[in-house]
Amino acid sequence: MSEIISVRMGKEHKALLEKVSKARGEDVSDFVRRSVLKELASLSFLSSDEKKALGIKTEEQKGGV
Repeated sequence: MSEIISVRMGKEHKALLEKVSKARGEDVSDFVRRSVLKELASLSFLSSDEKKALGIKTEEQKGGV
């Protein structure tokens, strides 16, 4: 089940977010959701499979351990 959160941001950032989302053909919610998940993945809070699904390189893909 999804939950709703609210975020405050300046008018300029909101306008940019809407512009980029529209250019990509997606809802602002989808853009924000993916952006948050990518940040969580880059901080290693998500599994390797979730990272791969988001296009984040894992240690295995980087040639690490």
